[in-house]
Amino acid sequence: MIKKCLLIFILLIVATTAQAEWIEVRPAKQRQGETYYFDPMTAQKNRQFSKIWLLTSYDSKQKGGYHAIKSRYEFDCSSNKIRSITMLLYPDKIAAGAVIGAHHEESQDWFDFATDSIFQHIFKVICDD
Repeated sequence: MIKKCLLIFILLIVATTAQAEWIEVRPAKQRQGETYYFDPMTAQKNRQFSKIWLLTSYDSKQKGGYHAIKSRYEFDCSSNKIRSITMLLYPDKIAAGAVIGAHHEESQDWFDFATDSIFQHIFKVICDD
């Protein structure tokens, strides 16, 4: 439990101090009131796996009091799958303020993504050599 709390604390510090160059992603099927961004400079590639931060910004405040979520995802570039690692909740739309909620649990479940999804757009950038 102490290790998990320490890891979340470190992630919070890194996520709030890093300067991001967010690039908007416009999937074919985008939910109204949501905007998606990713920062290719945060990509970390290790053989067939790549990790990256994704920012989801909401036009209106969501249940729980947040306007944005930064999510850390890991892509398996060889099998076109993805899994969630971390979610950080922010009260502002650009995730520049203080984190108001966090969840870190490296999922063991990998999932497929649609060819017209935000994940496909990001996959092309971080997995193509």
